[in-house]
Amino acid sequence: MSAMGRPKKLKDGRAAYTMYLDREIRAAIDEYVYQVKQDTPGFSRSDFLNEAAEFYLAALKKGEKRNGNRDDQQA
Repeated sequence: MSAMGRPKKLKDGRAAYTMYLDREIRAAIDEYVYQVKQDTPGFSRSDFLNEAAEFYLAALKKGEKRNGNRDDQQA
């Protein structure tokens, strides 16, 4: 028996998401992406947003370490 319908997207476990960006923010991101595309033609807005999310999560992780150490010193 064959499968019906379209094949499942994102088979690697990723989840689709929706992000609402203000017009000015989107314009700034698109300008940055345009500049990076001069050197890296495959770069996209999605690549930028993924890098930004990774950077943000790394910063949060560093902040947790700092706050954790500060809490230990105060106790």
